[in-house]
Amino acid sequence: MSDISYLIQFLFSGITVGSVYALIAVSLVIVYKVSQLICFAQGEFFVFGALTMTTLVSKGVPVPLAFFLSIIIAMVLGALIQQVLIRPMKNASVGALIVMTIAISLALRGLALLIWGRESHILPPFSRGEPIQILGAALQIQILWIVGITAVVLFLIWFFFEKTPAGIAMRACAENPYGASLMGINTQKTTLFAWAWGSGIGALAGMAVAPLLFVQYTSGIMPMVKGFIAMSIGGLGSIVGSVIAGLLLGLVESYTIGLISSKFSDTIVFGLLIAVLVLRPNGLFSRS
Repeated sequence: MSDISYLIQFLFSGITVGSVYALIAVSLVIVYKVSQLICFAQGEFFVFGALTMTTLVSKGVPVPLAFFLSIIIAMVLGALIQQVLIRPMKNASVGALIVMTIAISLALRGLALLIWGRESHILPPFSRGEPIQILGAALQIQILWIVGITAVVLFLIWFFFEKTPAGIAMRACAENPYGASLMGINTQKTTLFAWAWGSGIGALAGMAVAPLLFVQYTSGIMPMVKGFIAMSIGGLGSIVGSVIAGLLLGLVESYTIGLISSKFSDTIVFGLLIAVLVLRPNGLFSRS
């Protein structure tokens, strides 16, 4: 491969990883915008989505049906967690709520260990086909699926928040929950929907990338950390900022691994986070 081929290959890798980080970050932002809470269990929805779909496909369920069933299962799980564990703590301190989400994360990780064991699992590609050669670099078909899914999800999120009454109600809850309730908006249902939606997007990220890696019960830790970093860099409540920051992180990580060393990728990513927090504590795209 020529030098330009390597650079293009790193670009493909960066966009792939960055799309996953962007989806995780968006799922965090959706929950945060409505409940003002960062759900540290989001990485476990990544794992549950990937492993649930892997199991369903291995049992003979068609890929499209397994895809939608896995999302629905993750959304139901997220909604149950919000109703049973988070809602009763609505008057608790932020610290107590964060501890609860960490406890939920560890509990879900343990549950995944019981269900799927310590073995790694891989999902077949969504579609067959030889990699596309571009200037000597190989673009796998699954990468097109990941980028396409990310683009569709982001469009649907934009359409929902900008064009639908439910999305406008959710934005109102995010800006002023008390005022929204006075206008007749059911903030409880809105919060429940946000948790279900965020859980589904987290699962979707895992399902999209599962054909490219071996997934096990601990595989959600680093995507959660990188998604949180993208959310922090972009701005805690900014979907656009989180998407841009997620893609940026993926590219920085890919080119660092390819051109320098994998030993420095996390150091540079965390250094980028520290620099942003020092210069713009509210994130690059936050309005406040």
